[in-house]
Amino acid sequence: MSNHYEVLGVAQGATGEEIKKAYRKLARKLHPDVNPGEDASEEFKRVSHAYEVLSDPQKRRVYDTTGNENGTDNGYGSGYSGSGFAFQDIFETFFGGGGQQPGAPSRTRRGQDALINVRIDLKDAVFGTNKKIEVDTAEVCPTCDGTCCQPGTSPRTCDICGGSGQVQRAVRSILGQVMTSAPCGTCQGYGTVIPSPCHECSGEGRIPHPP
Repeated sequence: MSNHYEVLGVAQGATGEEIKKAYRKLARKLHPDVNPGEDASEEFKRVSHAYEVLSDPQKRRVYDTTGNENGTDNGYGSGYSGSGFAFQDIFETFFGGGGQQPGAPSRTRRGQDALINVRIDLKDAVFGTNKKIEVDTAEVCPTCDGTCCQPGTSPRTCDICGGSGQVQRAVRSILGQVMTSAPCGTCQGYGTVIPSPCHECSGEGRIPHPP
């Protein structure tokens, strides 16, 4: 089965708008009215099917999770049969858990540590001293109050990961089919997207604070 992202020539974390642009570009090139060749016709069908799946948030979520828009496991199987020992038991035996993923991180992040060089003489090094220094810091944006959103708007749950901040893919291994996860490329792992970023802080939630 063709990889829908590869068919459209986009990354797995591509936005809906990027997917639409890629489809339109290929459709203009491969449409039977423009390119009557048989190969082009088959490619146009693959492109159209890939777009049908990836342009629908629900179908795309199922495809990203299982690797198949029908929600099946592609025939790899999910564990042993007849022995009463399921794949879930194998996973827990080797990895010590059920593969549960942590929740999406908060957009409120701790600032970076500041490293400042201060020149002192030997006397100060021996007996100690106090120095006044100026440090550039950041403070919560007064316009959005740290929400990163333009006033009157709010974050929207990511359509691709459903708010988990993670996308899962089925990968075949020696243990059978294993679900792997990675940060969602659409929301950058936060589980939400900012449709209208704050103009004051450019969606960062903080602004520089003068010393």
